[in-house]
Amino acid sequence: MVEAIGRISNISSFQDWCESKHHLMRRGRYRLDFKRIFLTLGWSVTLDKPPLYLPAHKDKRMNRLASKYCPNWKISLLCYYEKGGGIKPHRDATGYGKIGYSLSTTDFMFKHDGTPHSCKAGTIYRFETKKTHEVPPLPHPRSVLIWWEPDWQYWNKYWNQVQQLELPL
Repeated sequence: MVEAIGRISNISSFQDWCESKHHLMRRGRYRLDFKRIFLTLGWSVTLDKPPLYLPAHKDKRMNRLASKYCPNWKISLLCYYEKGGGIKPHRDATGYGKIGYSLSTTDFMFKHDGTPHSCKAGTIYRFETKKTHEVPPLPHPRSVLIWWEPDWQYWNKYWNQVQQLELPL
């Protein structure tokens, strides 16, 4: 399932916001992406088993947008792909929820469960993250904001452990 669920009215404003975060981005160690830098927003997820959730960069504007389409979001990535960048076929890791949301500054091809989808700049898409998906090499640079609810099974266990560690003052 890949479904268009909304649209922003001002792509250039979104592009400006993405560029304003560029100095905070870093390259990751993930081997499936290429020519990509990113910034984690909200909470980051480790690839540990079970996953851990760690505080990440906070942004009010991003929170308003993500909450409109996914009120219980916790995890987000702002990614910048150079020309020729993309991500190989994968399923999102344990710790990420089953549904993801994305918003891009440019049109792009998104392959989901073997089916290609021509996605449009400024459109918000919802997709199943546990099905194989990819973005083939891009003809132009692209910024994309992606957000998820956590996998509540792990999130709730994590928060119960964190609360037990807190000591009264």
